[in-house]
Amino acid sequence: MDYQRFFRRKADEVAKELLGRLLVRNTHKGSIGGKITQVGAYEGGKETKPREGMKYSAGTIFLMPYRGCNLLNIATDKAGHPSCVEIREIAYDKKKIKGPGKISNILNIGEDLDGILLGDELEIHGNSIDKSKIKRISGTNDNCLGYFLIK
Repeated sequence: MDYQRFFRRKADEVAKELLGRLLVRNTHKGSIGGKITQVGAYEGGKETKPREGMKYSAGTIFLMPYRGCNLLNIATDKAGHPSCVEIREIAYDKKKIKGPGKISNILNIGEDLDGILLGDELEIHGNSIDKSKIKRISGTNDNCLGYFLIK
């Protein structure tokens, strides 16, 4: 997959296309992953230090520090424009892992991956689900375009 091309779109468009795909973390010990079942889309909003990664180039991993966790995000659109998708839930080992911080912990995604392009360490495989199976929920943050999940 050409990650830069795939992610070089509006956050809500990318978010919908991620649902149903497999998120895979590769390490020297092997691979681990899960099916993406919920994402959030974010654009603009109040510029704060934790949100700086939203301005990374498309397809770049952005770990947003929040309450002692690293929330897993991927920059979208274009460099310099605050836009990203947040991986909020995956199906892993016959259960749902809810929360971007928990996902980072389960998949052993640490600060060493912040600011690098998707590729060798973290990959996305497969196809998205049919658009008729997507549900949108309103978000509460000033820059949230919504949460998207599989119905």
